[in-house]
Amino acid sequence: MNVKKIKTLLCTLLLLVAGGGVEASAQRQYLGFKGGWGEGDVRLYPHWTSPPVWGKFNGGFYWVYYGGGKDNAYLYDSYTGGLCVELELIQRGFQYAALDRNSKTYTYERAMNTLMVPIMWQPHVFAFDERLRLFLNAGATLSYNLAVGSKEFYTHNETGEREEFDYEWQTVRDNQWGYGLVVGLGAGWALEKVELMFEARYYFGYSDIVKRKTIYLGTQFLRSPLDNINFSLGVAYHWNHSGGWAKSPAERRAARAAREDVLPSGVYETEGGTTLMVNQ
Repeated sequence: MNVKKIKTLLCTLLLLVAGGGVEASAQRQYLGFKGGWGEGDVRLYPHWTSPPVWGKFNGGFYWVYYGGGKDNAYLYDSYTGGLCVELELIQRGFQYAALDRNSKTYTYERAMNTLMVPIMWQPHVFAFDERLRLFLNAGATLSYNLAVGSKEFYTHNETGEREEFDYEWQTVRDNQWGYGLVVGLGAGWALEKVELMFEARYYFGYSDIVKRKTIYLGTQFLRSPLDNINFSLGVAYHWNHSGGWAKSPAERRAARAAREDVLPSGVYETEGGTTLMVNQ
């Protein structure tokens, strides 16, 4: 992937976020950054033992959009979903008994940096006077494995001696583009217009990291999709909010009390306690 393509992708995402501010009164959104740690793995078919590789970092930016409630005045009233788009850099990797050396003596491992774009639906529920938000992320991912930082290793199982090489991507053998599904569970704690977030997430790959045997005869595998389990912490800033999290607990309680006291349009109370309906 050349620099021009990366710049185009970044500009597209920035325009998507910036465009959200055109009609501030109709849009509710926040922008945050996150970082964390996790593990990488590969699912090989026919089956070949491949233990998870821990110690993989992840980090990036996320943008979340929510519409308003029934009257579009209070952000989270009667509304339980939003759109989350991310741009993140995650480490991926895997290991298994070496195929091109003595499989009982050596373990083969690969590590790579991946530019990932998850696009997710994000429903949520609230607790503690709307200070705590529990959410689910579910959606699809598009990814690109970067050549920069790609390594391969051979480790001697008895001595622990480790050999390291730069991995050379080859079009005839490797798939640098990838796609898959993602699901995560998280929690956010609101501090006025700032949200502190924690999430555990699972990336389920559908594309193969190495082209299948029917296409590339140099591999023994029919399938080789990559998976990741990531844990991350994040912080986000909210803007364009007209209710909900943009207010303090006292303000939210007062707003709820005011809504409960307001009679429907066209209904008036008389001094005698009777209710009159006025035609509109």
